[in-house]
Amino acid sequence: MEQAQVQTKGGGAVADIAASPRRIVALLLMVVAMVAVPVAVSGSADAVPSTPRLKTVACSGGTYTVVRNDSWSKIAGKLSVSMNALLLANSATTATWLYPGDVLCLPSGAQTTSSSTAATSSSTTSSTTSSTTSTSVVSSGPVTIRQFPVQGLCWFTDTWGAPRSGGRRHQGVDIIAKSGKAVYAVDDGTLTKQYLDAPGSLAGNGWRLTRADGTYFFYAHFSAFATGLKVGSAVKAGQIIGYVGMTGNAGAPHLHFEVHPGGGAPVNPTSMVKVVDGCQTTTVPSQPATGTPTSSTAAATTTTTVKPVATTTTVKPAVTTTTVKPVVTTTTVPAVPPAASLSKWQFIAPVMALNTFTVGRKLVAGQPTAVPVTGLSGVSPNTTGVMLRIVAPRATTAGALRVHACGATPPPGAVLQFGPTVIAATVASTAVTAGTFCVTSTADVDVRMAVIAQTATTGAAQQIIAPNRALDTRTGTPVKGGTTVAVAPSKLGQGSTTQALSVTVTIVAPKSAGSFGLGACGGVPWVVAFPAGATLSYTAVMRTNAAGVCLSPSVDAHVVLDVRALWNAS
Repeated sequence: MEQAQVQTKGGGAVADIAASPRRIVALLLMVVAMVAVPVAVSGSADAVPSTPRLKTVACSGGTYTVVRNDSWSKIAGKLSVSMNALLLANSATTATWLYPGDVLCLPSGAQTTSSSTAATSSSTTSSTTSSTTSTSVVSSGPVTIRQFPVQGLCWFTDTWGAPRSGGRRHQGVDIIAKSGKAVYAVDDGTLTKQYLDAPGSLAGNGWRLTRADGTYFFYAHFSAFATGLKVGSAVKAGQIIGYVGMTGNAGAPHLHFEVHPGGGAPVNPTSMVKVVDGCQTTTVPSQPATGTPTSSTAAATTTTTVKPVATTTTVKPAVTTTTVKPVVTTTTVPAVPPAASLSKWQFIAPVMALNTFTVGRKLVAGQPTAVPVTGLSGVSPNTTGVMLRIVAPRATTAGALRVHACGATPPPGAVLQFGPTVIAATVASTAVTAGTFCVTSTADVDVRMAVIAQTATTGAAQQIIAPNRALDTRTGTPVKGGTTVAVAPSKLGQGSTTQALSVTVTIVAPKSAGSFGLGACGGVPWVVAFPAGATLSYTAVMRTNAAGVCLSPSVDAHVVLDVRALWNAS
């Protein structure tokens, strides 16, 4: 069922699983200990004489036979019922011990299928066996895979059937790994569906990989897709198809992986991945000749080919004795359209690439600064271009920023003009070479640069439109400071496939200096500071969703919002 493909695990992972797998295992065991009583490993009541045994109860409906490593909470998850209902149906409590072979009564509403027992060892393949019970739960299907789906180091455990928000149940296995680790095809097959991250998406970026027998595997939460792949591409077992991330409804980097035998309902894949467990394997398998990298190192750690900016360079102090003519405040810096070769983009959660405030050193006038992007959360190590959100919020002198390929002469066109009397904020795109781009400033300045999208073979393409004035409050009352105004999709001109908008924001007659928040309604806004002035404007590329766009100035001001381009998925 389609709904099962977007079930995700929202919580509790770690930033560096390689550093502390034992600690995570210990924490999870503590949680399990608080909510479940484990199955005893012996069939004899003498093994734990002080603990209550399961009572014999006449069952009015289906039954379930306990297997090794079961617990009350795990069985409740398999049956998609509450643990309290399961305990009540068996006149038991959480202190009641379970033994392999015990037969439980199923409460009303339990989901049952044909009889099956779970695999009990990582050294054996998943299989179905006959059972003497009337019904049981399929905890693994008759499916074997040839390749573990994630590059190590990583970690996973059985969370099949665990409750999720909205009354959902977890219908896959979550493999926790660093962002940027390779994700592999688990078998030969064809990529039959692509999922693209968008506001409200549970799956984020992902693939459906279908075998010749109709069985398909669902992957979710990629930071990026492998280059050269599209719907219809044939892939081999072990081929890189994407990279671990946390797009969609994910609270930490991980791969959500599902198995659908014969194209039907999902089954528990935990025992299947255990059989080919590769969480300790960091070497990437030999890749087909498709341009996919064959490096044996982790994708997130291959960025050291760019020489870092020398930390011994003397920083030229900002000139404070020269009078600088203010930049005209009504000038709007146009958004730089991406080159034809960078025409499709995958939008990601903004990730900081350069923040001179934390580095403690400004950009030095005329000196190119190398900015690596490989290894950033959500950024593919193979990307050829990035889209940047750029601000110079505390500029005391006028100047301009240029982004360009490292080693090349900075182009004459500036992507951002900055100074004390303008909103020094914009969005621009640049090519990436060897995982790095460069920025050059005409004056010493502090900047923040965040990656918001990257080039891709599939994704959103820019559609230039005639400027559409979505909002203009000058005909009425100004927007009150501290309030939020929503602009409906119909006003924005967005369609069903629109993921983002290119807009020009103009703030007219603000009451005083302040800040302006802009973003998809219900999401995290981009907050930009502005000085006091008659008319101030800046450009942005921003995500949108079914609720439209929301804006909120911190002080009373008139606002004009012009949409200049749509970013539509294709």
